[in-house]
Amino acid sequence: MDMAYDASEQTIAAVSFRRDERFAVLIGGAAIGVAAGFGAALALGRTGSWPIFIAAPIFLAAAYLAVATFRDALDRRAVGCSIAAALVVLTLLAWPAAGMFFPMTAPQFWIAPAATMGSMLLLASCWSGDQLATYRLSGEAASICAIIGFLGANTLMG
Repeated sequence: MDMAYDASEQTIAAVSFRRDERFAVLIGGAAIGVAAGFGAALALGRTGSWPIFIAAPIFLAAAYLAVATFRDALDRRAVGCSIAAALVVLTLLAWPAAGMFFPMTAPQFWIAPAATMGSMLLLASCWSGDQLATYRLSGEAASICAIIGFLGANTLMG
């Protein structure tokens, strides 16, 4: 009897990560971002305002990924995940607004980045979609945490 391999019989049991795996991917992306931002700040030293030209496209990439995740949640008709993804987008938009009113040395400036990371954790805890969105969320965390690491190191050096 010939035992041929039939791919149609093979099924994938899980199409998404478990909650702890989503947290691990998110925290890993955030750790890479903080390390990259802190390393860049140490390599460049105390800088003026020119790094904003590098941070702006990174921030826009994170915002794009956040909107794509929100759109993915809307397409899946996942109400809770849509709300959590919308919170990520709104807190990302609150960060430049906070920067217009508060200096980086003020504790109020850091509320918006903390809220962004908190909303990313909320989204990672409730996400039930495909793995691509988890990687997208990790990319958002890496992008945002690179900026946080850079700004935080510059604030500490100042």
